[in-house]
Amino acid sequence: MNKIDVDHIEIRGARVHNLKNLDLNLPLGQLMCFAGPSGSGKTSLAFHTLLTESKRRFVNSFPNSMKFFTERPAAVDVDRIYPVLPVFGLPQINPVMGSRSVVADIMRLTDTLQNLYFSQSKELCPVHEKELLTRTIGDQLKSLFPDRMKSEVYHILLSPHEFMRVFGEGFLPARSYNLKRKTIDVFNSEDELWEVLRFKFENLDSLEKKWDELKLSQLLLDYKVFSADMKKPQVLKLVFKKSCPDCDFESRPATVLAAFSPYSALGACSSCQGYGANLIYDEKKIINKDLSISEGGLLLLNYAPFQFAYEELLKIVKKKKYSSDVPIKKLPSDFFELVEDGQGQYPGYSELKRYLESKKYKPSVRIYIRNLQKEVPCSICSSSRINRDVHHYKISLGGKFWGLNQIMNLSVAEALDLFKHKNVKQNSHESRLYLDLVEKLKIASEMGLNHLSLLRKAKTLSAGEYQRLLLIKYLSFKGVDSLFVLDEPSLGLGEAELKKLLESLRNIIQQGNTVILIDHSEFLQKNSDHLIVMGPNSGKGGGEIVYQGKPSLYFSKKEKSNWENKVRKNKSTHSIEVVAPEIFGKKYSDFKIPLQEMVWVTGASGSGKTANIIKIMANSLFHKIHHEWLDEIDFKVKNVKSSFKFEDVLIISSELNRFTSRSSVGTITELASIIRKHFLKLPISKSMDLKEGHFSANSDLGMCSKCEGKGSLTIEMQYLEDIVLECEDCKGLKIKPLYAHISDGKMTVAEAYNLPLSQVLERIELTPKFRRIWDYLKILNLDYLSLDRGLNTLSGGEKQRIYLLSKLMKSIQNSLLVFENLSFGLSEKELKMLGLFLHDLIQLNNSVIIIDSSPFFKYLASHELRFNKDQTTLLKLDK
Repeated sequence: MNKIDVDHIEIRGARVHNLKNLDLNLPLGQLMCFAGPSGSGKTSLAFHTLLTESKRRFVNSFPNSMKFFTERPAAVDVDRIYPVLPVFGLPQINPVMGSRSVVADIMRLTDTLQNLYFSQSKELCPVHEKELLTRTIGDQLKSLFPDRMKSEVYHILLSPHEFMRVFGEGFLPARSYNLKRKTIDVFNSEDELWEVLRFKFENLDSLEKKWDELKLSQLLLDYKVFSADMKKPQVLKLVFKKSCPDCDFESRPATVLAAFSPYSALGACSSCQGYGANLIYDEKKIINKDLSISEGGLLLLNYAPFQFAYEELLKIVKKKKYSSDVPIKKLPSDFFELVEDGQGQYPGYSELKRYLESKKYKPSVRIYIRNLQKEVPCSICSSSRINRDVHHYKISLGGKFWGLNQIMNLSVAEALDLFKHKNVKQNSHESRLYLDLVEKLKIASEMGLNHLSLLRKAKTLSAGEYQRLLLIKYLSFKGVDSLFVLDEPSLGLGEAELKKLLESLRNIIQQGNTVILIDHSEFLQKNSDHLIVMGPNSGKGGGEIVYQGKPSLYFSKKEKSNWENKVRKNKSTHSIEVVAPEIFGKKYSDFKIPLQEMVWVTGASGSGKTANIIKIMANSLFHKIHHEWLDEIDFKVKNVKSSFKFEDVLIISSELNRFTSRSSVGTITELASIIRKHFLKLPISKSMDLKEGHFSANSDLGMCSKCEGKGSLTIEMQYLEDIVLECEDCKGLKIKPLYAHISDGKMTVAEAYNLPLSQVLERIELTPKFRRIWDYLKILNLDYLSLDRGLNTLSGGEKQRIYLLSKLMKSIQNSLLVFENLSFGLSEKELKMLGLFLHDLIQLNNSVIIIDSSPFFKYLASHELRFNKDQTTLLKLDK
């Protein structure tokens, strides 16, 4: 491949989002890092300009037949980018697609394992672990005739029809068998059986040679055998399929690659359809035994269509003198039989569940049923998702035979240990498969993912774990002259994992590639070759290049930050104690957390931070308050004891894929409703009899009918790029012009939606609730945003703070707040402001727990809870 003869990427006139017509050169073959405040234009420049335009031009080089099936990005607002390289990008927010995906799928191991087993595995008997072999005609004859006479002549016979099928009409046998005379004689075409071959047991080698020459093993024929000591010909049962030498287990041929794929109808388990688990009704979701009948403990009967059944059951309960006011668990066993089987006009749970199943064609019923069910591992495929018919295909690893279903049940660490010791012939197809497996598993191990099972569902992973799994396909890349743009790759990584990440990125660069990072990690910024700092502020105050050059020069001039830490006036004596937690097959040590403080939870990847704090502790406390689970996941714990009675438990993580394309700052903060109510009070609105919907782009009353409230029209151009045009009717305002131009004397409705919040909310009378939200917006440095700003156009840090605000809009007191990866997308400046915000929450008797790898939290938290492999340690942080 010819090397690119330039030493930099030239960008001219970049004007995407808040970028101010930027011109810059980015050196090729180096590690570059974009830094700066959240919303300053880092992602707009690196991702939305460079990556998107490079991808668009690359796709446009495809022939039309390929373009039709490829998603083509819209052209971006930039004058020039040269050269355009093949580009790969990891965005900040990567939603988990579907509920089937497991760790092995995300790592791209599933496809490699399928190829390995299809091309290299052997069929072994599941009982004796012996390779299935095709038995020769000689072996089969010996087992069929144990009392054979070596010198006796045996004749193998076929009917005339089958004989001609094998040899054709031009060939006739030497001998034939007559059923009336019961003898073998010189060939007579009228005889019922014709001789194919004859043999003696003392000379079977000659028979096997002739059998193979005639390729008789490939034909299914009704053979018969006759000898002088037989009264009549016997049926000769010959089987030429592979089978076990010690039993009758026969081969089940896997003739196509799809036979090993859980995503194929051929390869998926017939019981769970390749899902790895089956759904059953969860008893806890259809009956709460801690509640009484009158308190609604029979949860299934709370479904509106089943009200009649509840009333009929009450009649029977009254007649049988069961108490409806005591917890259900205290009622006799025959009551539970009554609930399940029914009696009289009461149909019973069994019949009601059958009724629901019959109505599954209705989406609402399907959703309701799914909420009543839980997943249980599939016992047929052992959760491997693979059809049981290929479980006996195995390869030899570490002195033992392994089936694909067994490999899939290993952890990353176990699989790596198994595959890395495999010796194979170099430069063979087999060696390339093993090398690919080992390389990906090694990167996962270095990224701190040793603990993950290959079958762990993607939806159960933390945001940091999922982000690192996605990184593996980039870090295992083999090629040259490509561009990588990675947004926040440090999410959830500790210091050791960051060093391994940096090492892997250096390997990619050494191959002849260029890597661009958008990251707030000071470690990655300092260790990059080239640093670009955006700023100076966020939103319209950003979009400029503050610094470009060597990181060492920038950090030598950077002022050291002073962290302000508010100390709680009255020290709390309350705490939470968790005893004997166990989850994902692993036991953890007991731990204790002080309350009404800020506790920073740290530890290496896979040490159990999220599993213990969120999935066990917070989940248990939430269940005690609300009688339902935050996360339906199996875990064991001896006790979760809190000396303080919480009013609520809130989990706030960096999973920012909850928003729709219509979501905006105004909708997520509910501030748009204040604008609508403000303009509804105007005399002109009253005279026109307007409602709130007339000022909303999401309502049929107010949305522009031509663009349906989008502000633009997209013209699909099949083989060309789609064209996006501003709506001529509303001029991009999204709502009907008649309502958009209504003014209160200071601003119009359209201006209220599109001006910065700092210019809008100061002019409007706010309720105490929205005054508090406005104060939070200023603390979180989000007052430069407009209400109409779409959430899908915000940076990761802006989304993180907006989502945090949306979760805390109500007045929260006496609650447990757990934040995971809170520093995601936030610079040091924003973390400082966030610290003040969190300490204000603590003053309201809230307890704040932060699961995060950012070292800046040591300046904010009062305690550090450190998870290690074998123990958990609580440390008091010095200020």
